[in-house]
Amino acid sequence: MSNQMELNASYVHPHWRVTLQDSGLNAMSDWLALDRTLVDEPNRRGKGISEVFQANITGPDHHEVTVYIKYQRNYQRRSLLHPLVGQSTLYQEYKALMRCWQAGVPVAEPLFFAASTEGEDRQAMLVSLDLKGFESLDRIDPGSLEEGRRQVLIHDVAATVRLLHEKGLVHQNLYPKHIFTAWHEQQQRYDVRFIDMERCRPHYQRWRPRLRDLDTLARRAKHFSALDRARFLRTYLGSPLSQGKGRFVVSRLSRHLKSA
Repeated sequence: MSNQMELNASYVHPHWRVTLQDSGLNAMSDWLALDRTLVDEPNRRGKGISEVFQANITGPDHHEVTVYIKYQRNYQRRSLLHPLVGQSTLYQEYKALMRCWQAGVPVAEPLFFAASTEGEDRQAMLVSLDLKGFESLDRIDPGSLEEGRRQVLIHDVAATVRLLHEKGLVHQNLYPKHIFTAWHEQQQRYDVRFIDMERCRPHYQRWRPRLRDLDTLARRAKHFSALDRARFLRTYLGSPLSQGKGRFVVSRLSRHLKSA
């Protein structure tokens, strides 16, 4: 997509459109006028700034909900397609979220996106629902889980990563802190969602980009045992690690780890 398409891009969640209009949340300035809390120290790139805020708004059911507001001003990333001006990372994340939604890949739910330009001043905003009741994978102590539930966690995370890859997408920043899970007691399973999708892209090669995701996750999930990782790979592959596909992936992943 061109930079001009980015400047004209906007989105409002269809189920939230009336609620946001009634709340006067129609433009970036409306969201910035909310009583909000800065989540982390702002990121800066040259003259640009990127900030994340937390705020509460009223949902369609008239209950208060928490949202995260990502806001950028002149925060661009250059690429081969956009070598001069660059492209806002929020626009990249917005496109990735839309790809995931259309493909049925579970992610943090986007409510609002807008981008604008005035002269050389470029702004972008992405608002997403808080994952209430979810916990990031890096904050889960696998040793504190009963064995059966621990196996369910590994199975459900592996199946969701496989779904992402089978839909022709790679995360490219697949750290445990970017995988959120919530336990459903009645269904006896975990709901798994991905966040921070700004680097998510379609992949056109069968294994190399997928292996990079698996490598990143394996290196960062140090609190999981070797047995846990083997179970993860068996579920991800859908076959024993001793068989052809399993041997291939394990050998390639080992080689990739050595070259990382």
